[in-house]
Amino acid sequence: MADANTAPPLNTASPLNTVPLLKVSGVGKRFGSVAALRRADLVVNRGEVVCLAGENGSGKSTLARIVAGAMAPDEGVVELDGRQVTFGGPKDALDAGLCLVSQEPTLVPGLSVAENVLLPRLNRAARTVRRTALAARAAPYLERAGLDVDPLRPAGTLPPGERELVEVAKALAAEPRLLILDEVTTRLPDPERLFAVVDGLAAEGCGVIMITHRLREIRRACDRATVLRDGSTVAGLGRDELTDERLSSAMVGRDLGEYFHKRPVTPGAVRLSVEGLVTDRSPHPISFDVRAGEIIGVAGLVGAGRSELLETIAGARRPRGGTVVVDGSPVERATPRTARRAGVALVPEDRFEQALAADHTIRDNLAVPWLRALRRTDRARDRERANRAVAEYRVRCPGVDVPVGTLSGGNAQKLVLARALGHAPKVLLLDEPTRGVDIGARADIYELVGGLAEAGAAVVLASSDLLELLGLADRIIVLAEGRPAGALGRDEASEEAIALLALGGGDRDDAA
Repeated sequence: MADANTAPPLNTASPLNTVPLLKVSGVGKRFGSVAALRRADLVVNRGEVVCLAGENGSGKSTLARIVAGAMAPDEGVVELDGRQVTFGGPKDALDAGLCLVSQEPTLVPGLSVAENVLLPRLNRAARTVRRTALAARAAPYLERAGLDVDPLRPAGTLPPGERELVEVAKALAAEPRLLILDEVTTRLPDPERLFAVVDGLAAEGCGVIMITHRLREIRRACDRATVLRDGSTVAGLGRDELTDERLSSAMVGRDLGEYFHKRPVTPGAVRLSVEGLVTDRSPHPISFDVRAGEIIGVAGLVGAGRSELLETIAGARRPRGGTVVVDGSPVERATPRTARRAGVALVPEDRFEQALAADHTIRDNLAVPWLRALRRTDRARDRERANRAVAEYRVRCPGVDVPVGTLSGGNAQKLVLARALGHAPKVLLLDEPTRGVDIGARADIYELVGGLAEAGAAVVLASSDLLELLGLADRIIVLAEGRPAGALGRDEASEEAIALLALGGGDRDDAA
């Protein structure tokens, strides 16, 4: 068995080019009684971009971590350049040229951007390093990643999209032979910058494994796809087969029917009225109404103020002016509790930072809305409620006593929705509800949202996925730099029209 640290360097003239760069055969991995992988297979050739596709919980991230040396398989073989390898940890894999950019950021907030980019290469303890020299060394990798920031700036001060690009720059600094990108595009305002990096790496002979749930990204960036379902490899699709129908059928294993589940609903009375609301993001007042049964979309570039608007309506941010009215009654002294009592529920953008306690169980997380000070909890009722929610929302888990942090992104998001809908809200605010969620779980979420609108709730949906907005929303309000740039009806909305307003062009005054 070859040592991972002695894997030969990439050489386009080598006879090793006749064998795959990476070959994974029959890999399995269990966590207690749960089988995350069941004999998974994967092949990546030099200069090839392979999509690793599948629903949340299908085993994609587990397989990626095994390839990157972050965990060992229970069975199966990993081969690099035709030789079996066993990694003792991520550093062994990195030394062999395998680099993973994971879903969760790994940056050290207190270090500078340059220090984070070069961290894997700063391997001498207690060695004095000049900050200016580090900045100069990091600059080419930042430029290649498409990031224009001061290399000496603290990494923790960057917005999420730029932090993700620093992760990419750090991977480039490792000069990988095989790069694994696990849901990297979910936080990027412009994924095309990343795709240009991927194109360049592939042209140089680097292999790339790309994990994404966005079908358009698969078609744009990948040469072929390997599909996992329930931990097993179930399909291999060539470039000509990367259609929405083939991908979704292989990933989900069922007909999704009407994907967006948006059926015509006759709007009722005004349920939510936002009147001259001023957030802490911008001095511009925002006004709009949402009727019972309506789904209103909120579009805009990253930083346009979408999250701030929803969080202010939900009482999570203090407004600087204006009012929020639910069913004709103003929400006085808005706080999360008063907004919730008025019938407003928020599904925030970051499920683990803002909604769930990852180290606590599903049962405990779902019990939060029913907790009261100085009142004993009813554990039996909490368990019954959690079991009912898991079944109703189709959450895939071994039981309600497992930590929420062990769930896949889509299943965790279903729990956030289950908790938000537990009190049958009159107004549902959704902030990027399907970010990092697979196509099957998306269909489930869309069905829930559509059903809530049919039942008479008012829904406000903020999303960077324009197809999602076009498929679900009755009207779309577009924000640009914190101000309302205009509104588009369902019949006139298009990706081009939304983009024009989001960039500050073609202002319209009918946002309400």
